[in-house]
Amino acid sequence: MPDTITPKHFAIIRVAKEQVGMSEDDYRALLSRLTGQETAKALTPQTFKKLMAHFEALGFISTEAKKNASRHPLKATEAQMRKISELWAIFTDGTGTETSLRHWMEKRGYGCSVGWLDGGTARRVIGALTKMVARGR
Repeated sequence: MPDTITPKHFAIIRVAKEQVGMSEDDYRALLSRLTGQETAKALTPQTFKKLMAHFEALGFISTEAKKNASRHPLKATEAQMRKISELWAIFTDGTGTETSLRHWMEKRGYGCSVGWLDGGTARRVIGALTKMVARGR
């Protein structure tokens, strides 16, 4: 592990400072108090983690964390959601809407939105729609 942080780390610190609304003077005082360093250039990966933990306690949320939060491991994948929409369009001959799909799902106990499905339920919806499309032909 390198002894210094990378330019990417400096950018993260800048974004964190802006996001929590910290002035330069307050940031310098925090840096000195938490890490014993006067500048970010002197930070090590360990002291960087300590500084970021403090920023997170102040309300900083990294864009990486935001991306990961929206993609929960149990949620249906983008491919599953796309497949459901495609099957619904085929079943309804292109006249079905997102609202009609939600109504259909809700009536059958799958939930009220494709975006809220978990992976297992999405597989069941895909199976049901596949059978309906096959019967309709």
